[in-house]
Amino acid sequence: MSERKVIIGLPVYNGQKHLAAAIESHLAQTFSDFDLVISDNGSTDATSEICTEYASKDKRITYLRSPENRGILWNHRRVLDAIKSPAQYFRWAGADDVMEPGLLQAMVTVLDSRPEVEAVVPDTKNIDDDGQIIGSMARTLDLQSQVVFERARQVLIVGYQHVIAYGLLRAATLRRMRTGPAYPGWDAIFVWELALRGPMVQAEGPCLLRRFHPGSISRVKTAKEFRKWVEPNARTGMNFPHWTWAYERARVLMACPLATRDRLRIAMFLARATAWQRGSLFRDVTQAARRALGLSDEYTF
Repeated sequence: MSERKVIIGLPVYNGQKHLAAAIESHLAQTFSDFDLVISDNGSTDATSEICTEYASKDKRITYLRSPENRGILWNHRRVLDAIKSPAQYFRWAGADDVMEPGLLQAMVTVLDSRPEVEAVVPDTKNIDDDGQIIGSMARTLDLQSQVVFERARQVLIVGYQHVIAYGLLRAATLRRMRTGPAYPGWDAIFVWELALRGPMVQAEGPCLLRRFHPGSISRVKTAKEFRKWVEPNARTGMNFPHWTWAYERARVLMACPLATRDRLRIAMFLARATAWQRGSLFRDVTQAARRALGLSDEYTF
């Protein structure tokens, strides 16, 4: 694989319905200096045939296949191995999402021209199964303040879709990050750590078209279904996602290179924000108890 400027990792599992559109949207980008690495998690539909055909036509496409489904988290980690240099840029891609033609160039331009920016967040529109626009993401992740407390506060108080992984990231930053695809909901902590490390830009212009459809993971409701998607080989047991996120946010805060005054100020606000989420923390506990008693398998994600 050549050392191109941008590495795009596309994890997929049984994505035949929208995969070709996702790949085509990359090949239609005005910025062409990228490698597209598709990691197939043991798909049982026509995903393999689609990927093989595209890889045979365009040398920028690398197709990797696992003989079994090892889950979304493993597949997201796997494509990181394609990074060859800290000077490269990286993004994950959804197998059912579409990029408008100028999006990659717009994001590259930001990172090229602004070395202080850690990541570019894609302007995002939501589409349905048929590609019709059904909404858009608010511009709440345009975190360009040089004051770290303001960026951290904004991440904790505003609502946003978890699209940061589909933006553009510096490989050098990814190597320093302690947050990655290691547990469900990791992207919420990922954006928190990025905000602590530096500014993020939500560039206006070409958009990511993020698809919401019946087969997407956002529609999964039970712990059993969630394990099948995320970590099919994991041991069955209790899970406390909101407790995990609270712990990981605190751990990231302690690990990031911050001035003592900033760290203390952010820690105080984080404690307040965690207290505001006590309802979700309580539901984690009660739902775990109900699951242990066989009364419910609802996931509190």
